[in-house]
Amino acid sequence: MKFSALCLAGFAAGTFGKCITKPCTGTSIETSFDVVTLPALTTTITGQATTIYAKREEPTADPASQILVQCGNAASRVSSACGCILSTTSTVTIVETVTATEAAEAIVTTTETITTGATATEYATPTVTVTQPIVNGNFEGYLKTANILPWNIGGTGGRVETINGVNPCSSSGGGVYCAGGSVVIRAFPPNTAGGYASIQETFTAKASSTYNLSFMYRCLNYDANTRIEAYFQGTKIGTSNGCANTSSFTRVTSGMQFTTDETGTGSLEIRFVNQSGSLPYLYFYADDFQATRVQ
Repeated sequence: MKFSALCLAGFAAGTFGKCITKPCTGTSIETSFDVVTLPALTTTITGQATTIYAKREEPTADPASQILVQCGNAASRVSSACGCILSTTSTVTIVETVTATEAAEAIVTTTETITTGATATEYATPTVTVTQPIVNGNFEGYLKTANILPWNIGGTGGRVETINGVNPCSSSGGGVYCAGGSVVIRAFPPNTAGGYASIQETFTAKASSTYNLSFMYRCLNYDANTRIEAYFQGTKIGTSNGCANTSSFTRVTSGMQFTTDETGTGSLEIRFVNQSGSLPYLYFYADDFQATRVQ
């Protein structure tokens, strides 16, 4: 098919809507050209929201702290490996608390500083807490238990009572000393010559050690023979007959000592004695029994 020059020019210019072509056969054909402009294509995809998870990487442990953990005990810190790994300026501080397994007399905290690659330095700063081997020596346990255990009551007769509301004080030896509690015992020995009421306690002290016994007492309706005797493991260790016609207590601080054996276990007995046997109204107050190690 052939087109006229006019038709081709108009087509090239894009300014016409129609052109007439004349084919070689002689038949006239009207051909129509329309220019169509398509809009830009926009595609929208709608889906559900999705949560995106980020992988968390655990931080690597500090190598220096790991070395200190592995080299911080007594066995490993002296090894050549720990000595090479730790620098000469690194220190390891070890705190040890040692409690005696016999009768604990003190709790000692020892601080030891070791500097690897240099000279080891050790020093100790003790914190001492004295433990009294006599249990409930001031009888204040009565306020909680209504008894004076581990003390037991004995003797040849008479009776021992517990009195609440007395804080015994003593002016003997210079100055004034008060027990500071409120509970004391009151002992009534039998009215027989040499008869006594007693309290006894078994305790554990430091093995193979010497202790000084101290206590406070007061006598009423007494005579010159009235006395208190102390026994350790069945053997008399001292006598006190310091009764005085006063409201003040007599305080015994010397003259009565005992020595423990290799076990540290011992039995203490305190006897309240009616030596004359002619004092039907005799009685004693007593308190503040203590044993202090002297060697």
